[in-house]
Amino acid sequence: MSEQLSARSSAQARVVFDTFRSTDDPMLASWLSFRARILPAETGQGVVAPRASGPVARGGMYGVWRLLATNNRELGRGTWLYPAPDDAWADAEVLSARAGELSPTTVRGDVPTRHAWALRLGGLPVLISSRWYESPGEAAAAARAARDHLGRAHIARVVNIGTRSGRRYRQVREEVPLLG
Repeated sequence: MSEQLSARSSAQARVVFDTFRSTDDPMLASWLSFRARILPAETGQGVVAPRASGPVARGGMYGVWRLLATNNRELGRGTWLYPAPDDAWADAEVLSARAGELSPTTVRGDVPTRHAWALRLGGLPVLISSRWYESPGEAAAAARAARDHLGRAHIARVVNIGTRSGRRYRQVREEVPLLG
């Protein structure tokens, strides 16, 4: 009889916060365009987090939280823009704790081979795909995987700051209890 394999601790996905330099940042324009194609009905509601506690556009900086796989591949991106990292991290922690309640929906793009997904909580989109998929089945599977990873993700207390060249540098923030 063979011995049972020992349980290995596997690496976790993580949530990071990325900023955009200004409202004119090309990366922000690209993200807003992609978001509008995935969530056309929600576009009229604005893009700043409805629960944000800080002043909007403080210093012209906005940010978004992203769910990254262990190999730094983006699995999904929060639906809202945030004026402060603390707001984004608080939302990400709540959504991580409630990952089992998130319902995946698929979206068809402008051509038959373009599909995306959104995870919703109470009908409100909270996490969207970061890319197009070739089939609705592939998009649905990616949404379920993102939901599973979000439920176990580490919320990294770092801020990735965009630069003029499009590169990002990381600024570490102090660990602060957000929901306690």
